Amino acid sequence: MPSLKITLLILAGLVILVLGAFALYYHRKAQRHIQDIEQQQEEERRQAQENLDKRNNVLIADIRFIANSMLQDQCELTEGVLRIHHLSDRLDSDIMRQVQFSNLHQHFNQTSDMPILEAYKALSKRDRFQLDKKRFQLEEANREAVLAEIQLLVEYRFDSLKQLH
Repeated sequence: MPSLKITLLILAGLVILVLGAFALYYHRKAQRHIQDIEQQQEEERRQAQENLDKRNNVLIADIRFIANSMLQDQCELTEGVLRIHHLSDRLDSDIMRQVQFSNLHQHFNQTSDMPILEAYKALSKRDRFQLDKKRFQLEEANREAVLAEIQLLVEYRFDSLKQLH
């Protein structure tokens, strides 16, 4: 009888040992899988941030190119303001609402509803003349203040851009 109890105890110990080994094996396997998933997610986050940074850098370069073109009289004031405003909205919708760019934002608001391209061509000559006259008056009134802000924009650091989390 004692020999049967010892055999059963040894057998139970072996079963427990084997089950423990299986549990340890699968626990480690699950940990490795979790680590792989975390590494993959981190790589995806890093890649997404890198793509966002590239996109932002292209937008910033485009904004600066247009701003420099405006400063060199290679781009009309209203066209430049409209383009810069739309690009900056794709970058961060709050940039043009900052106090230092208030004249840019104001000129955009004054001209953003003006028809362009086909809508402009569809206007009668008289309406186009009136529209151009209004635009030229606005450009003349806002030129100095807008160009001063355009110069600020050329040197602006865009530090407020959001990062992925």
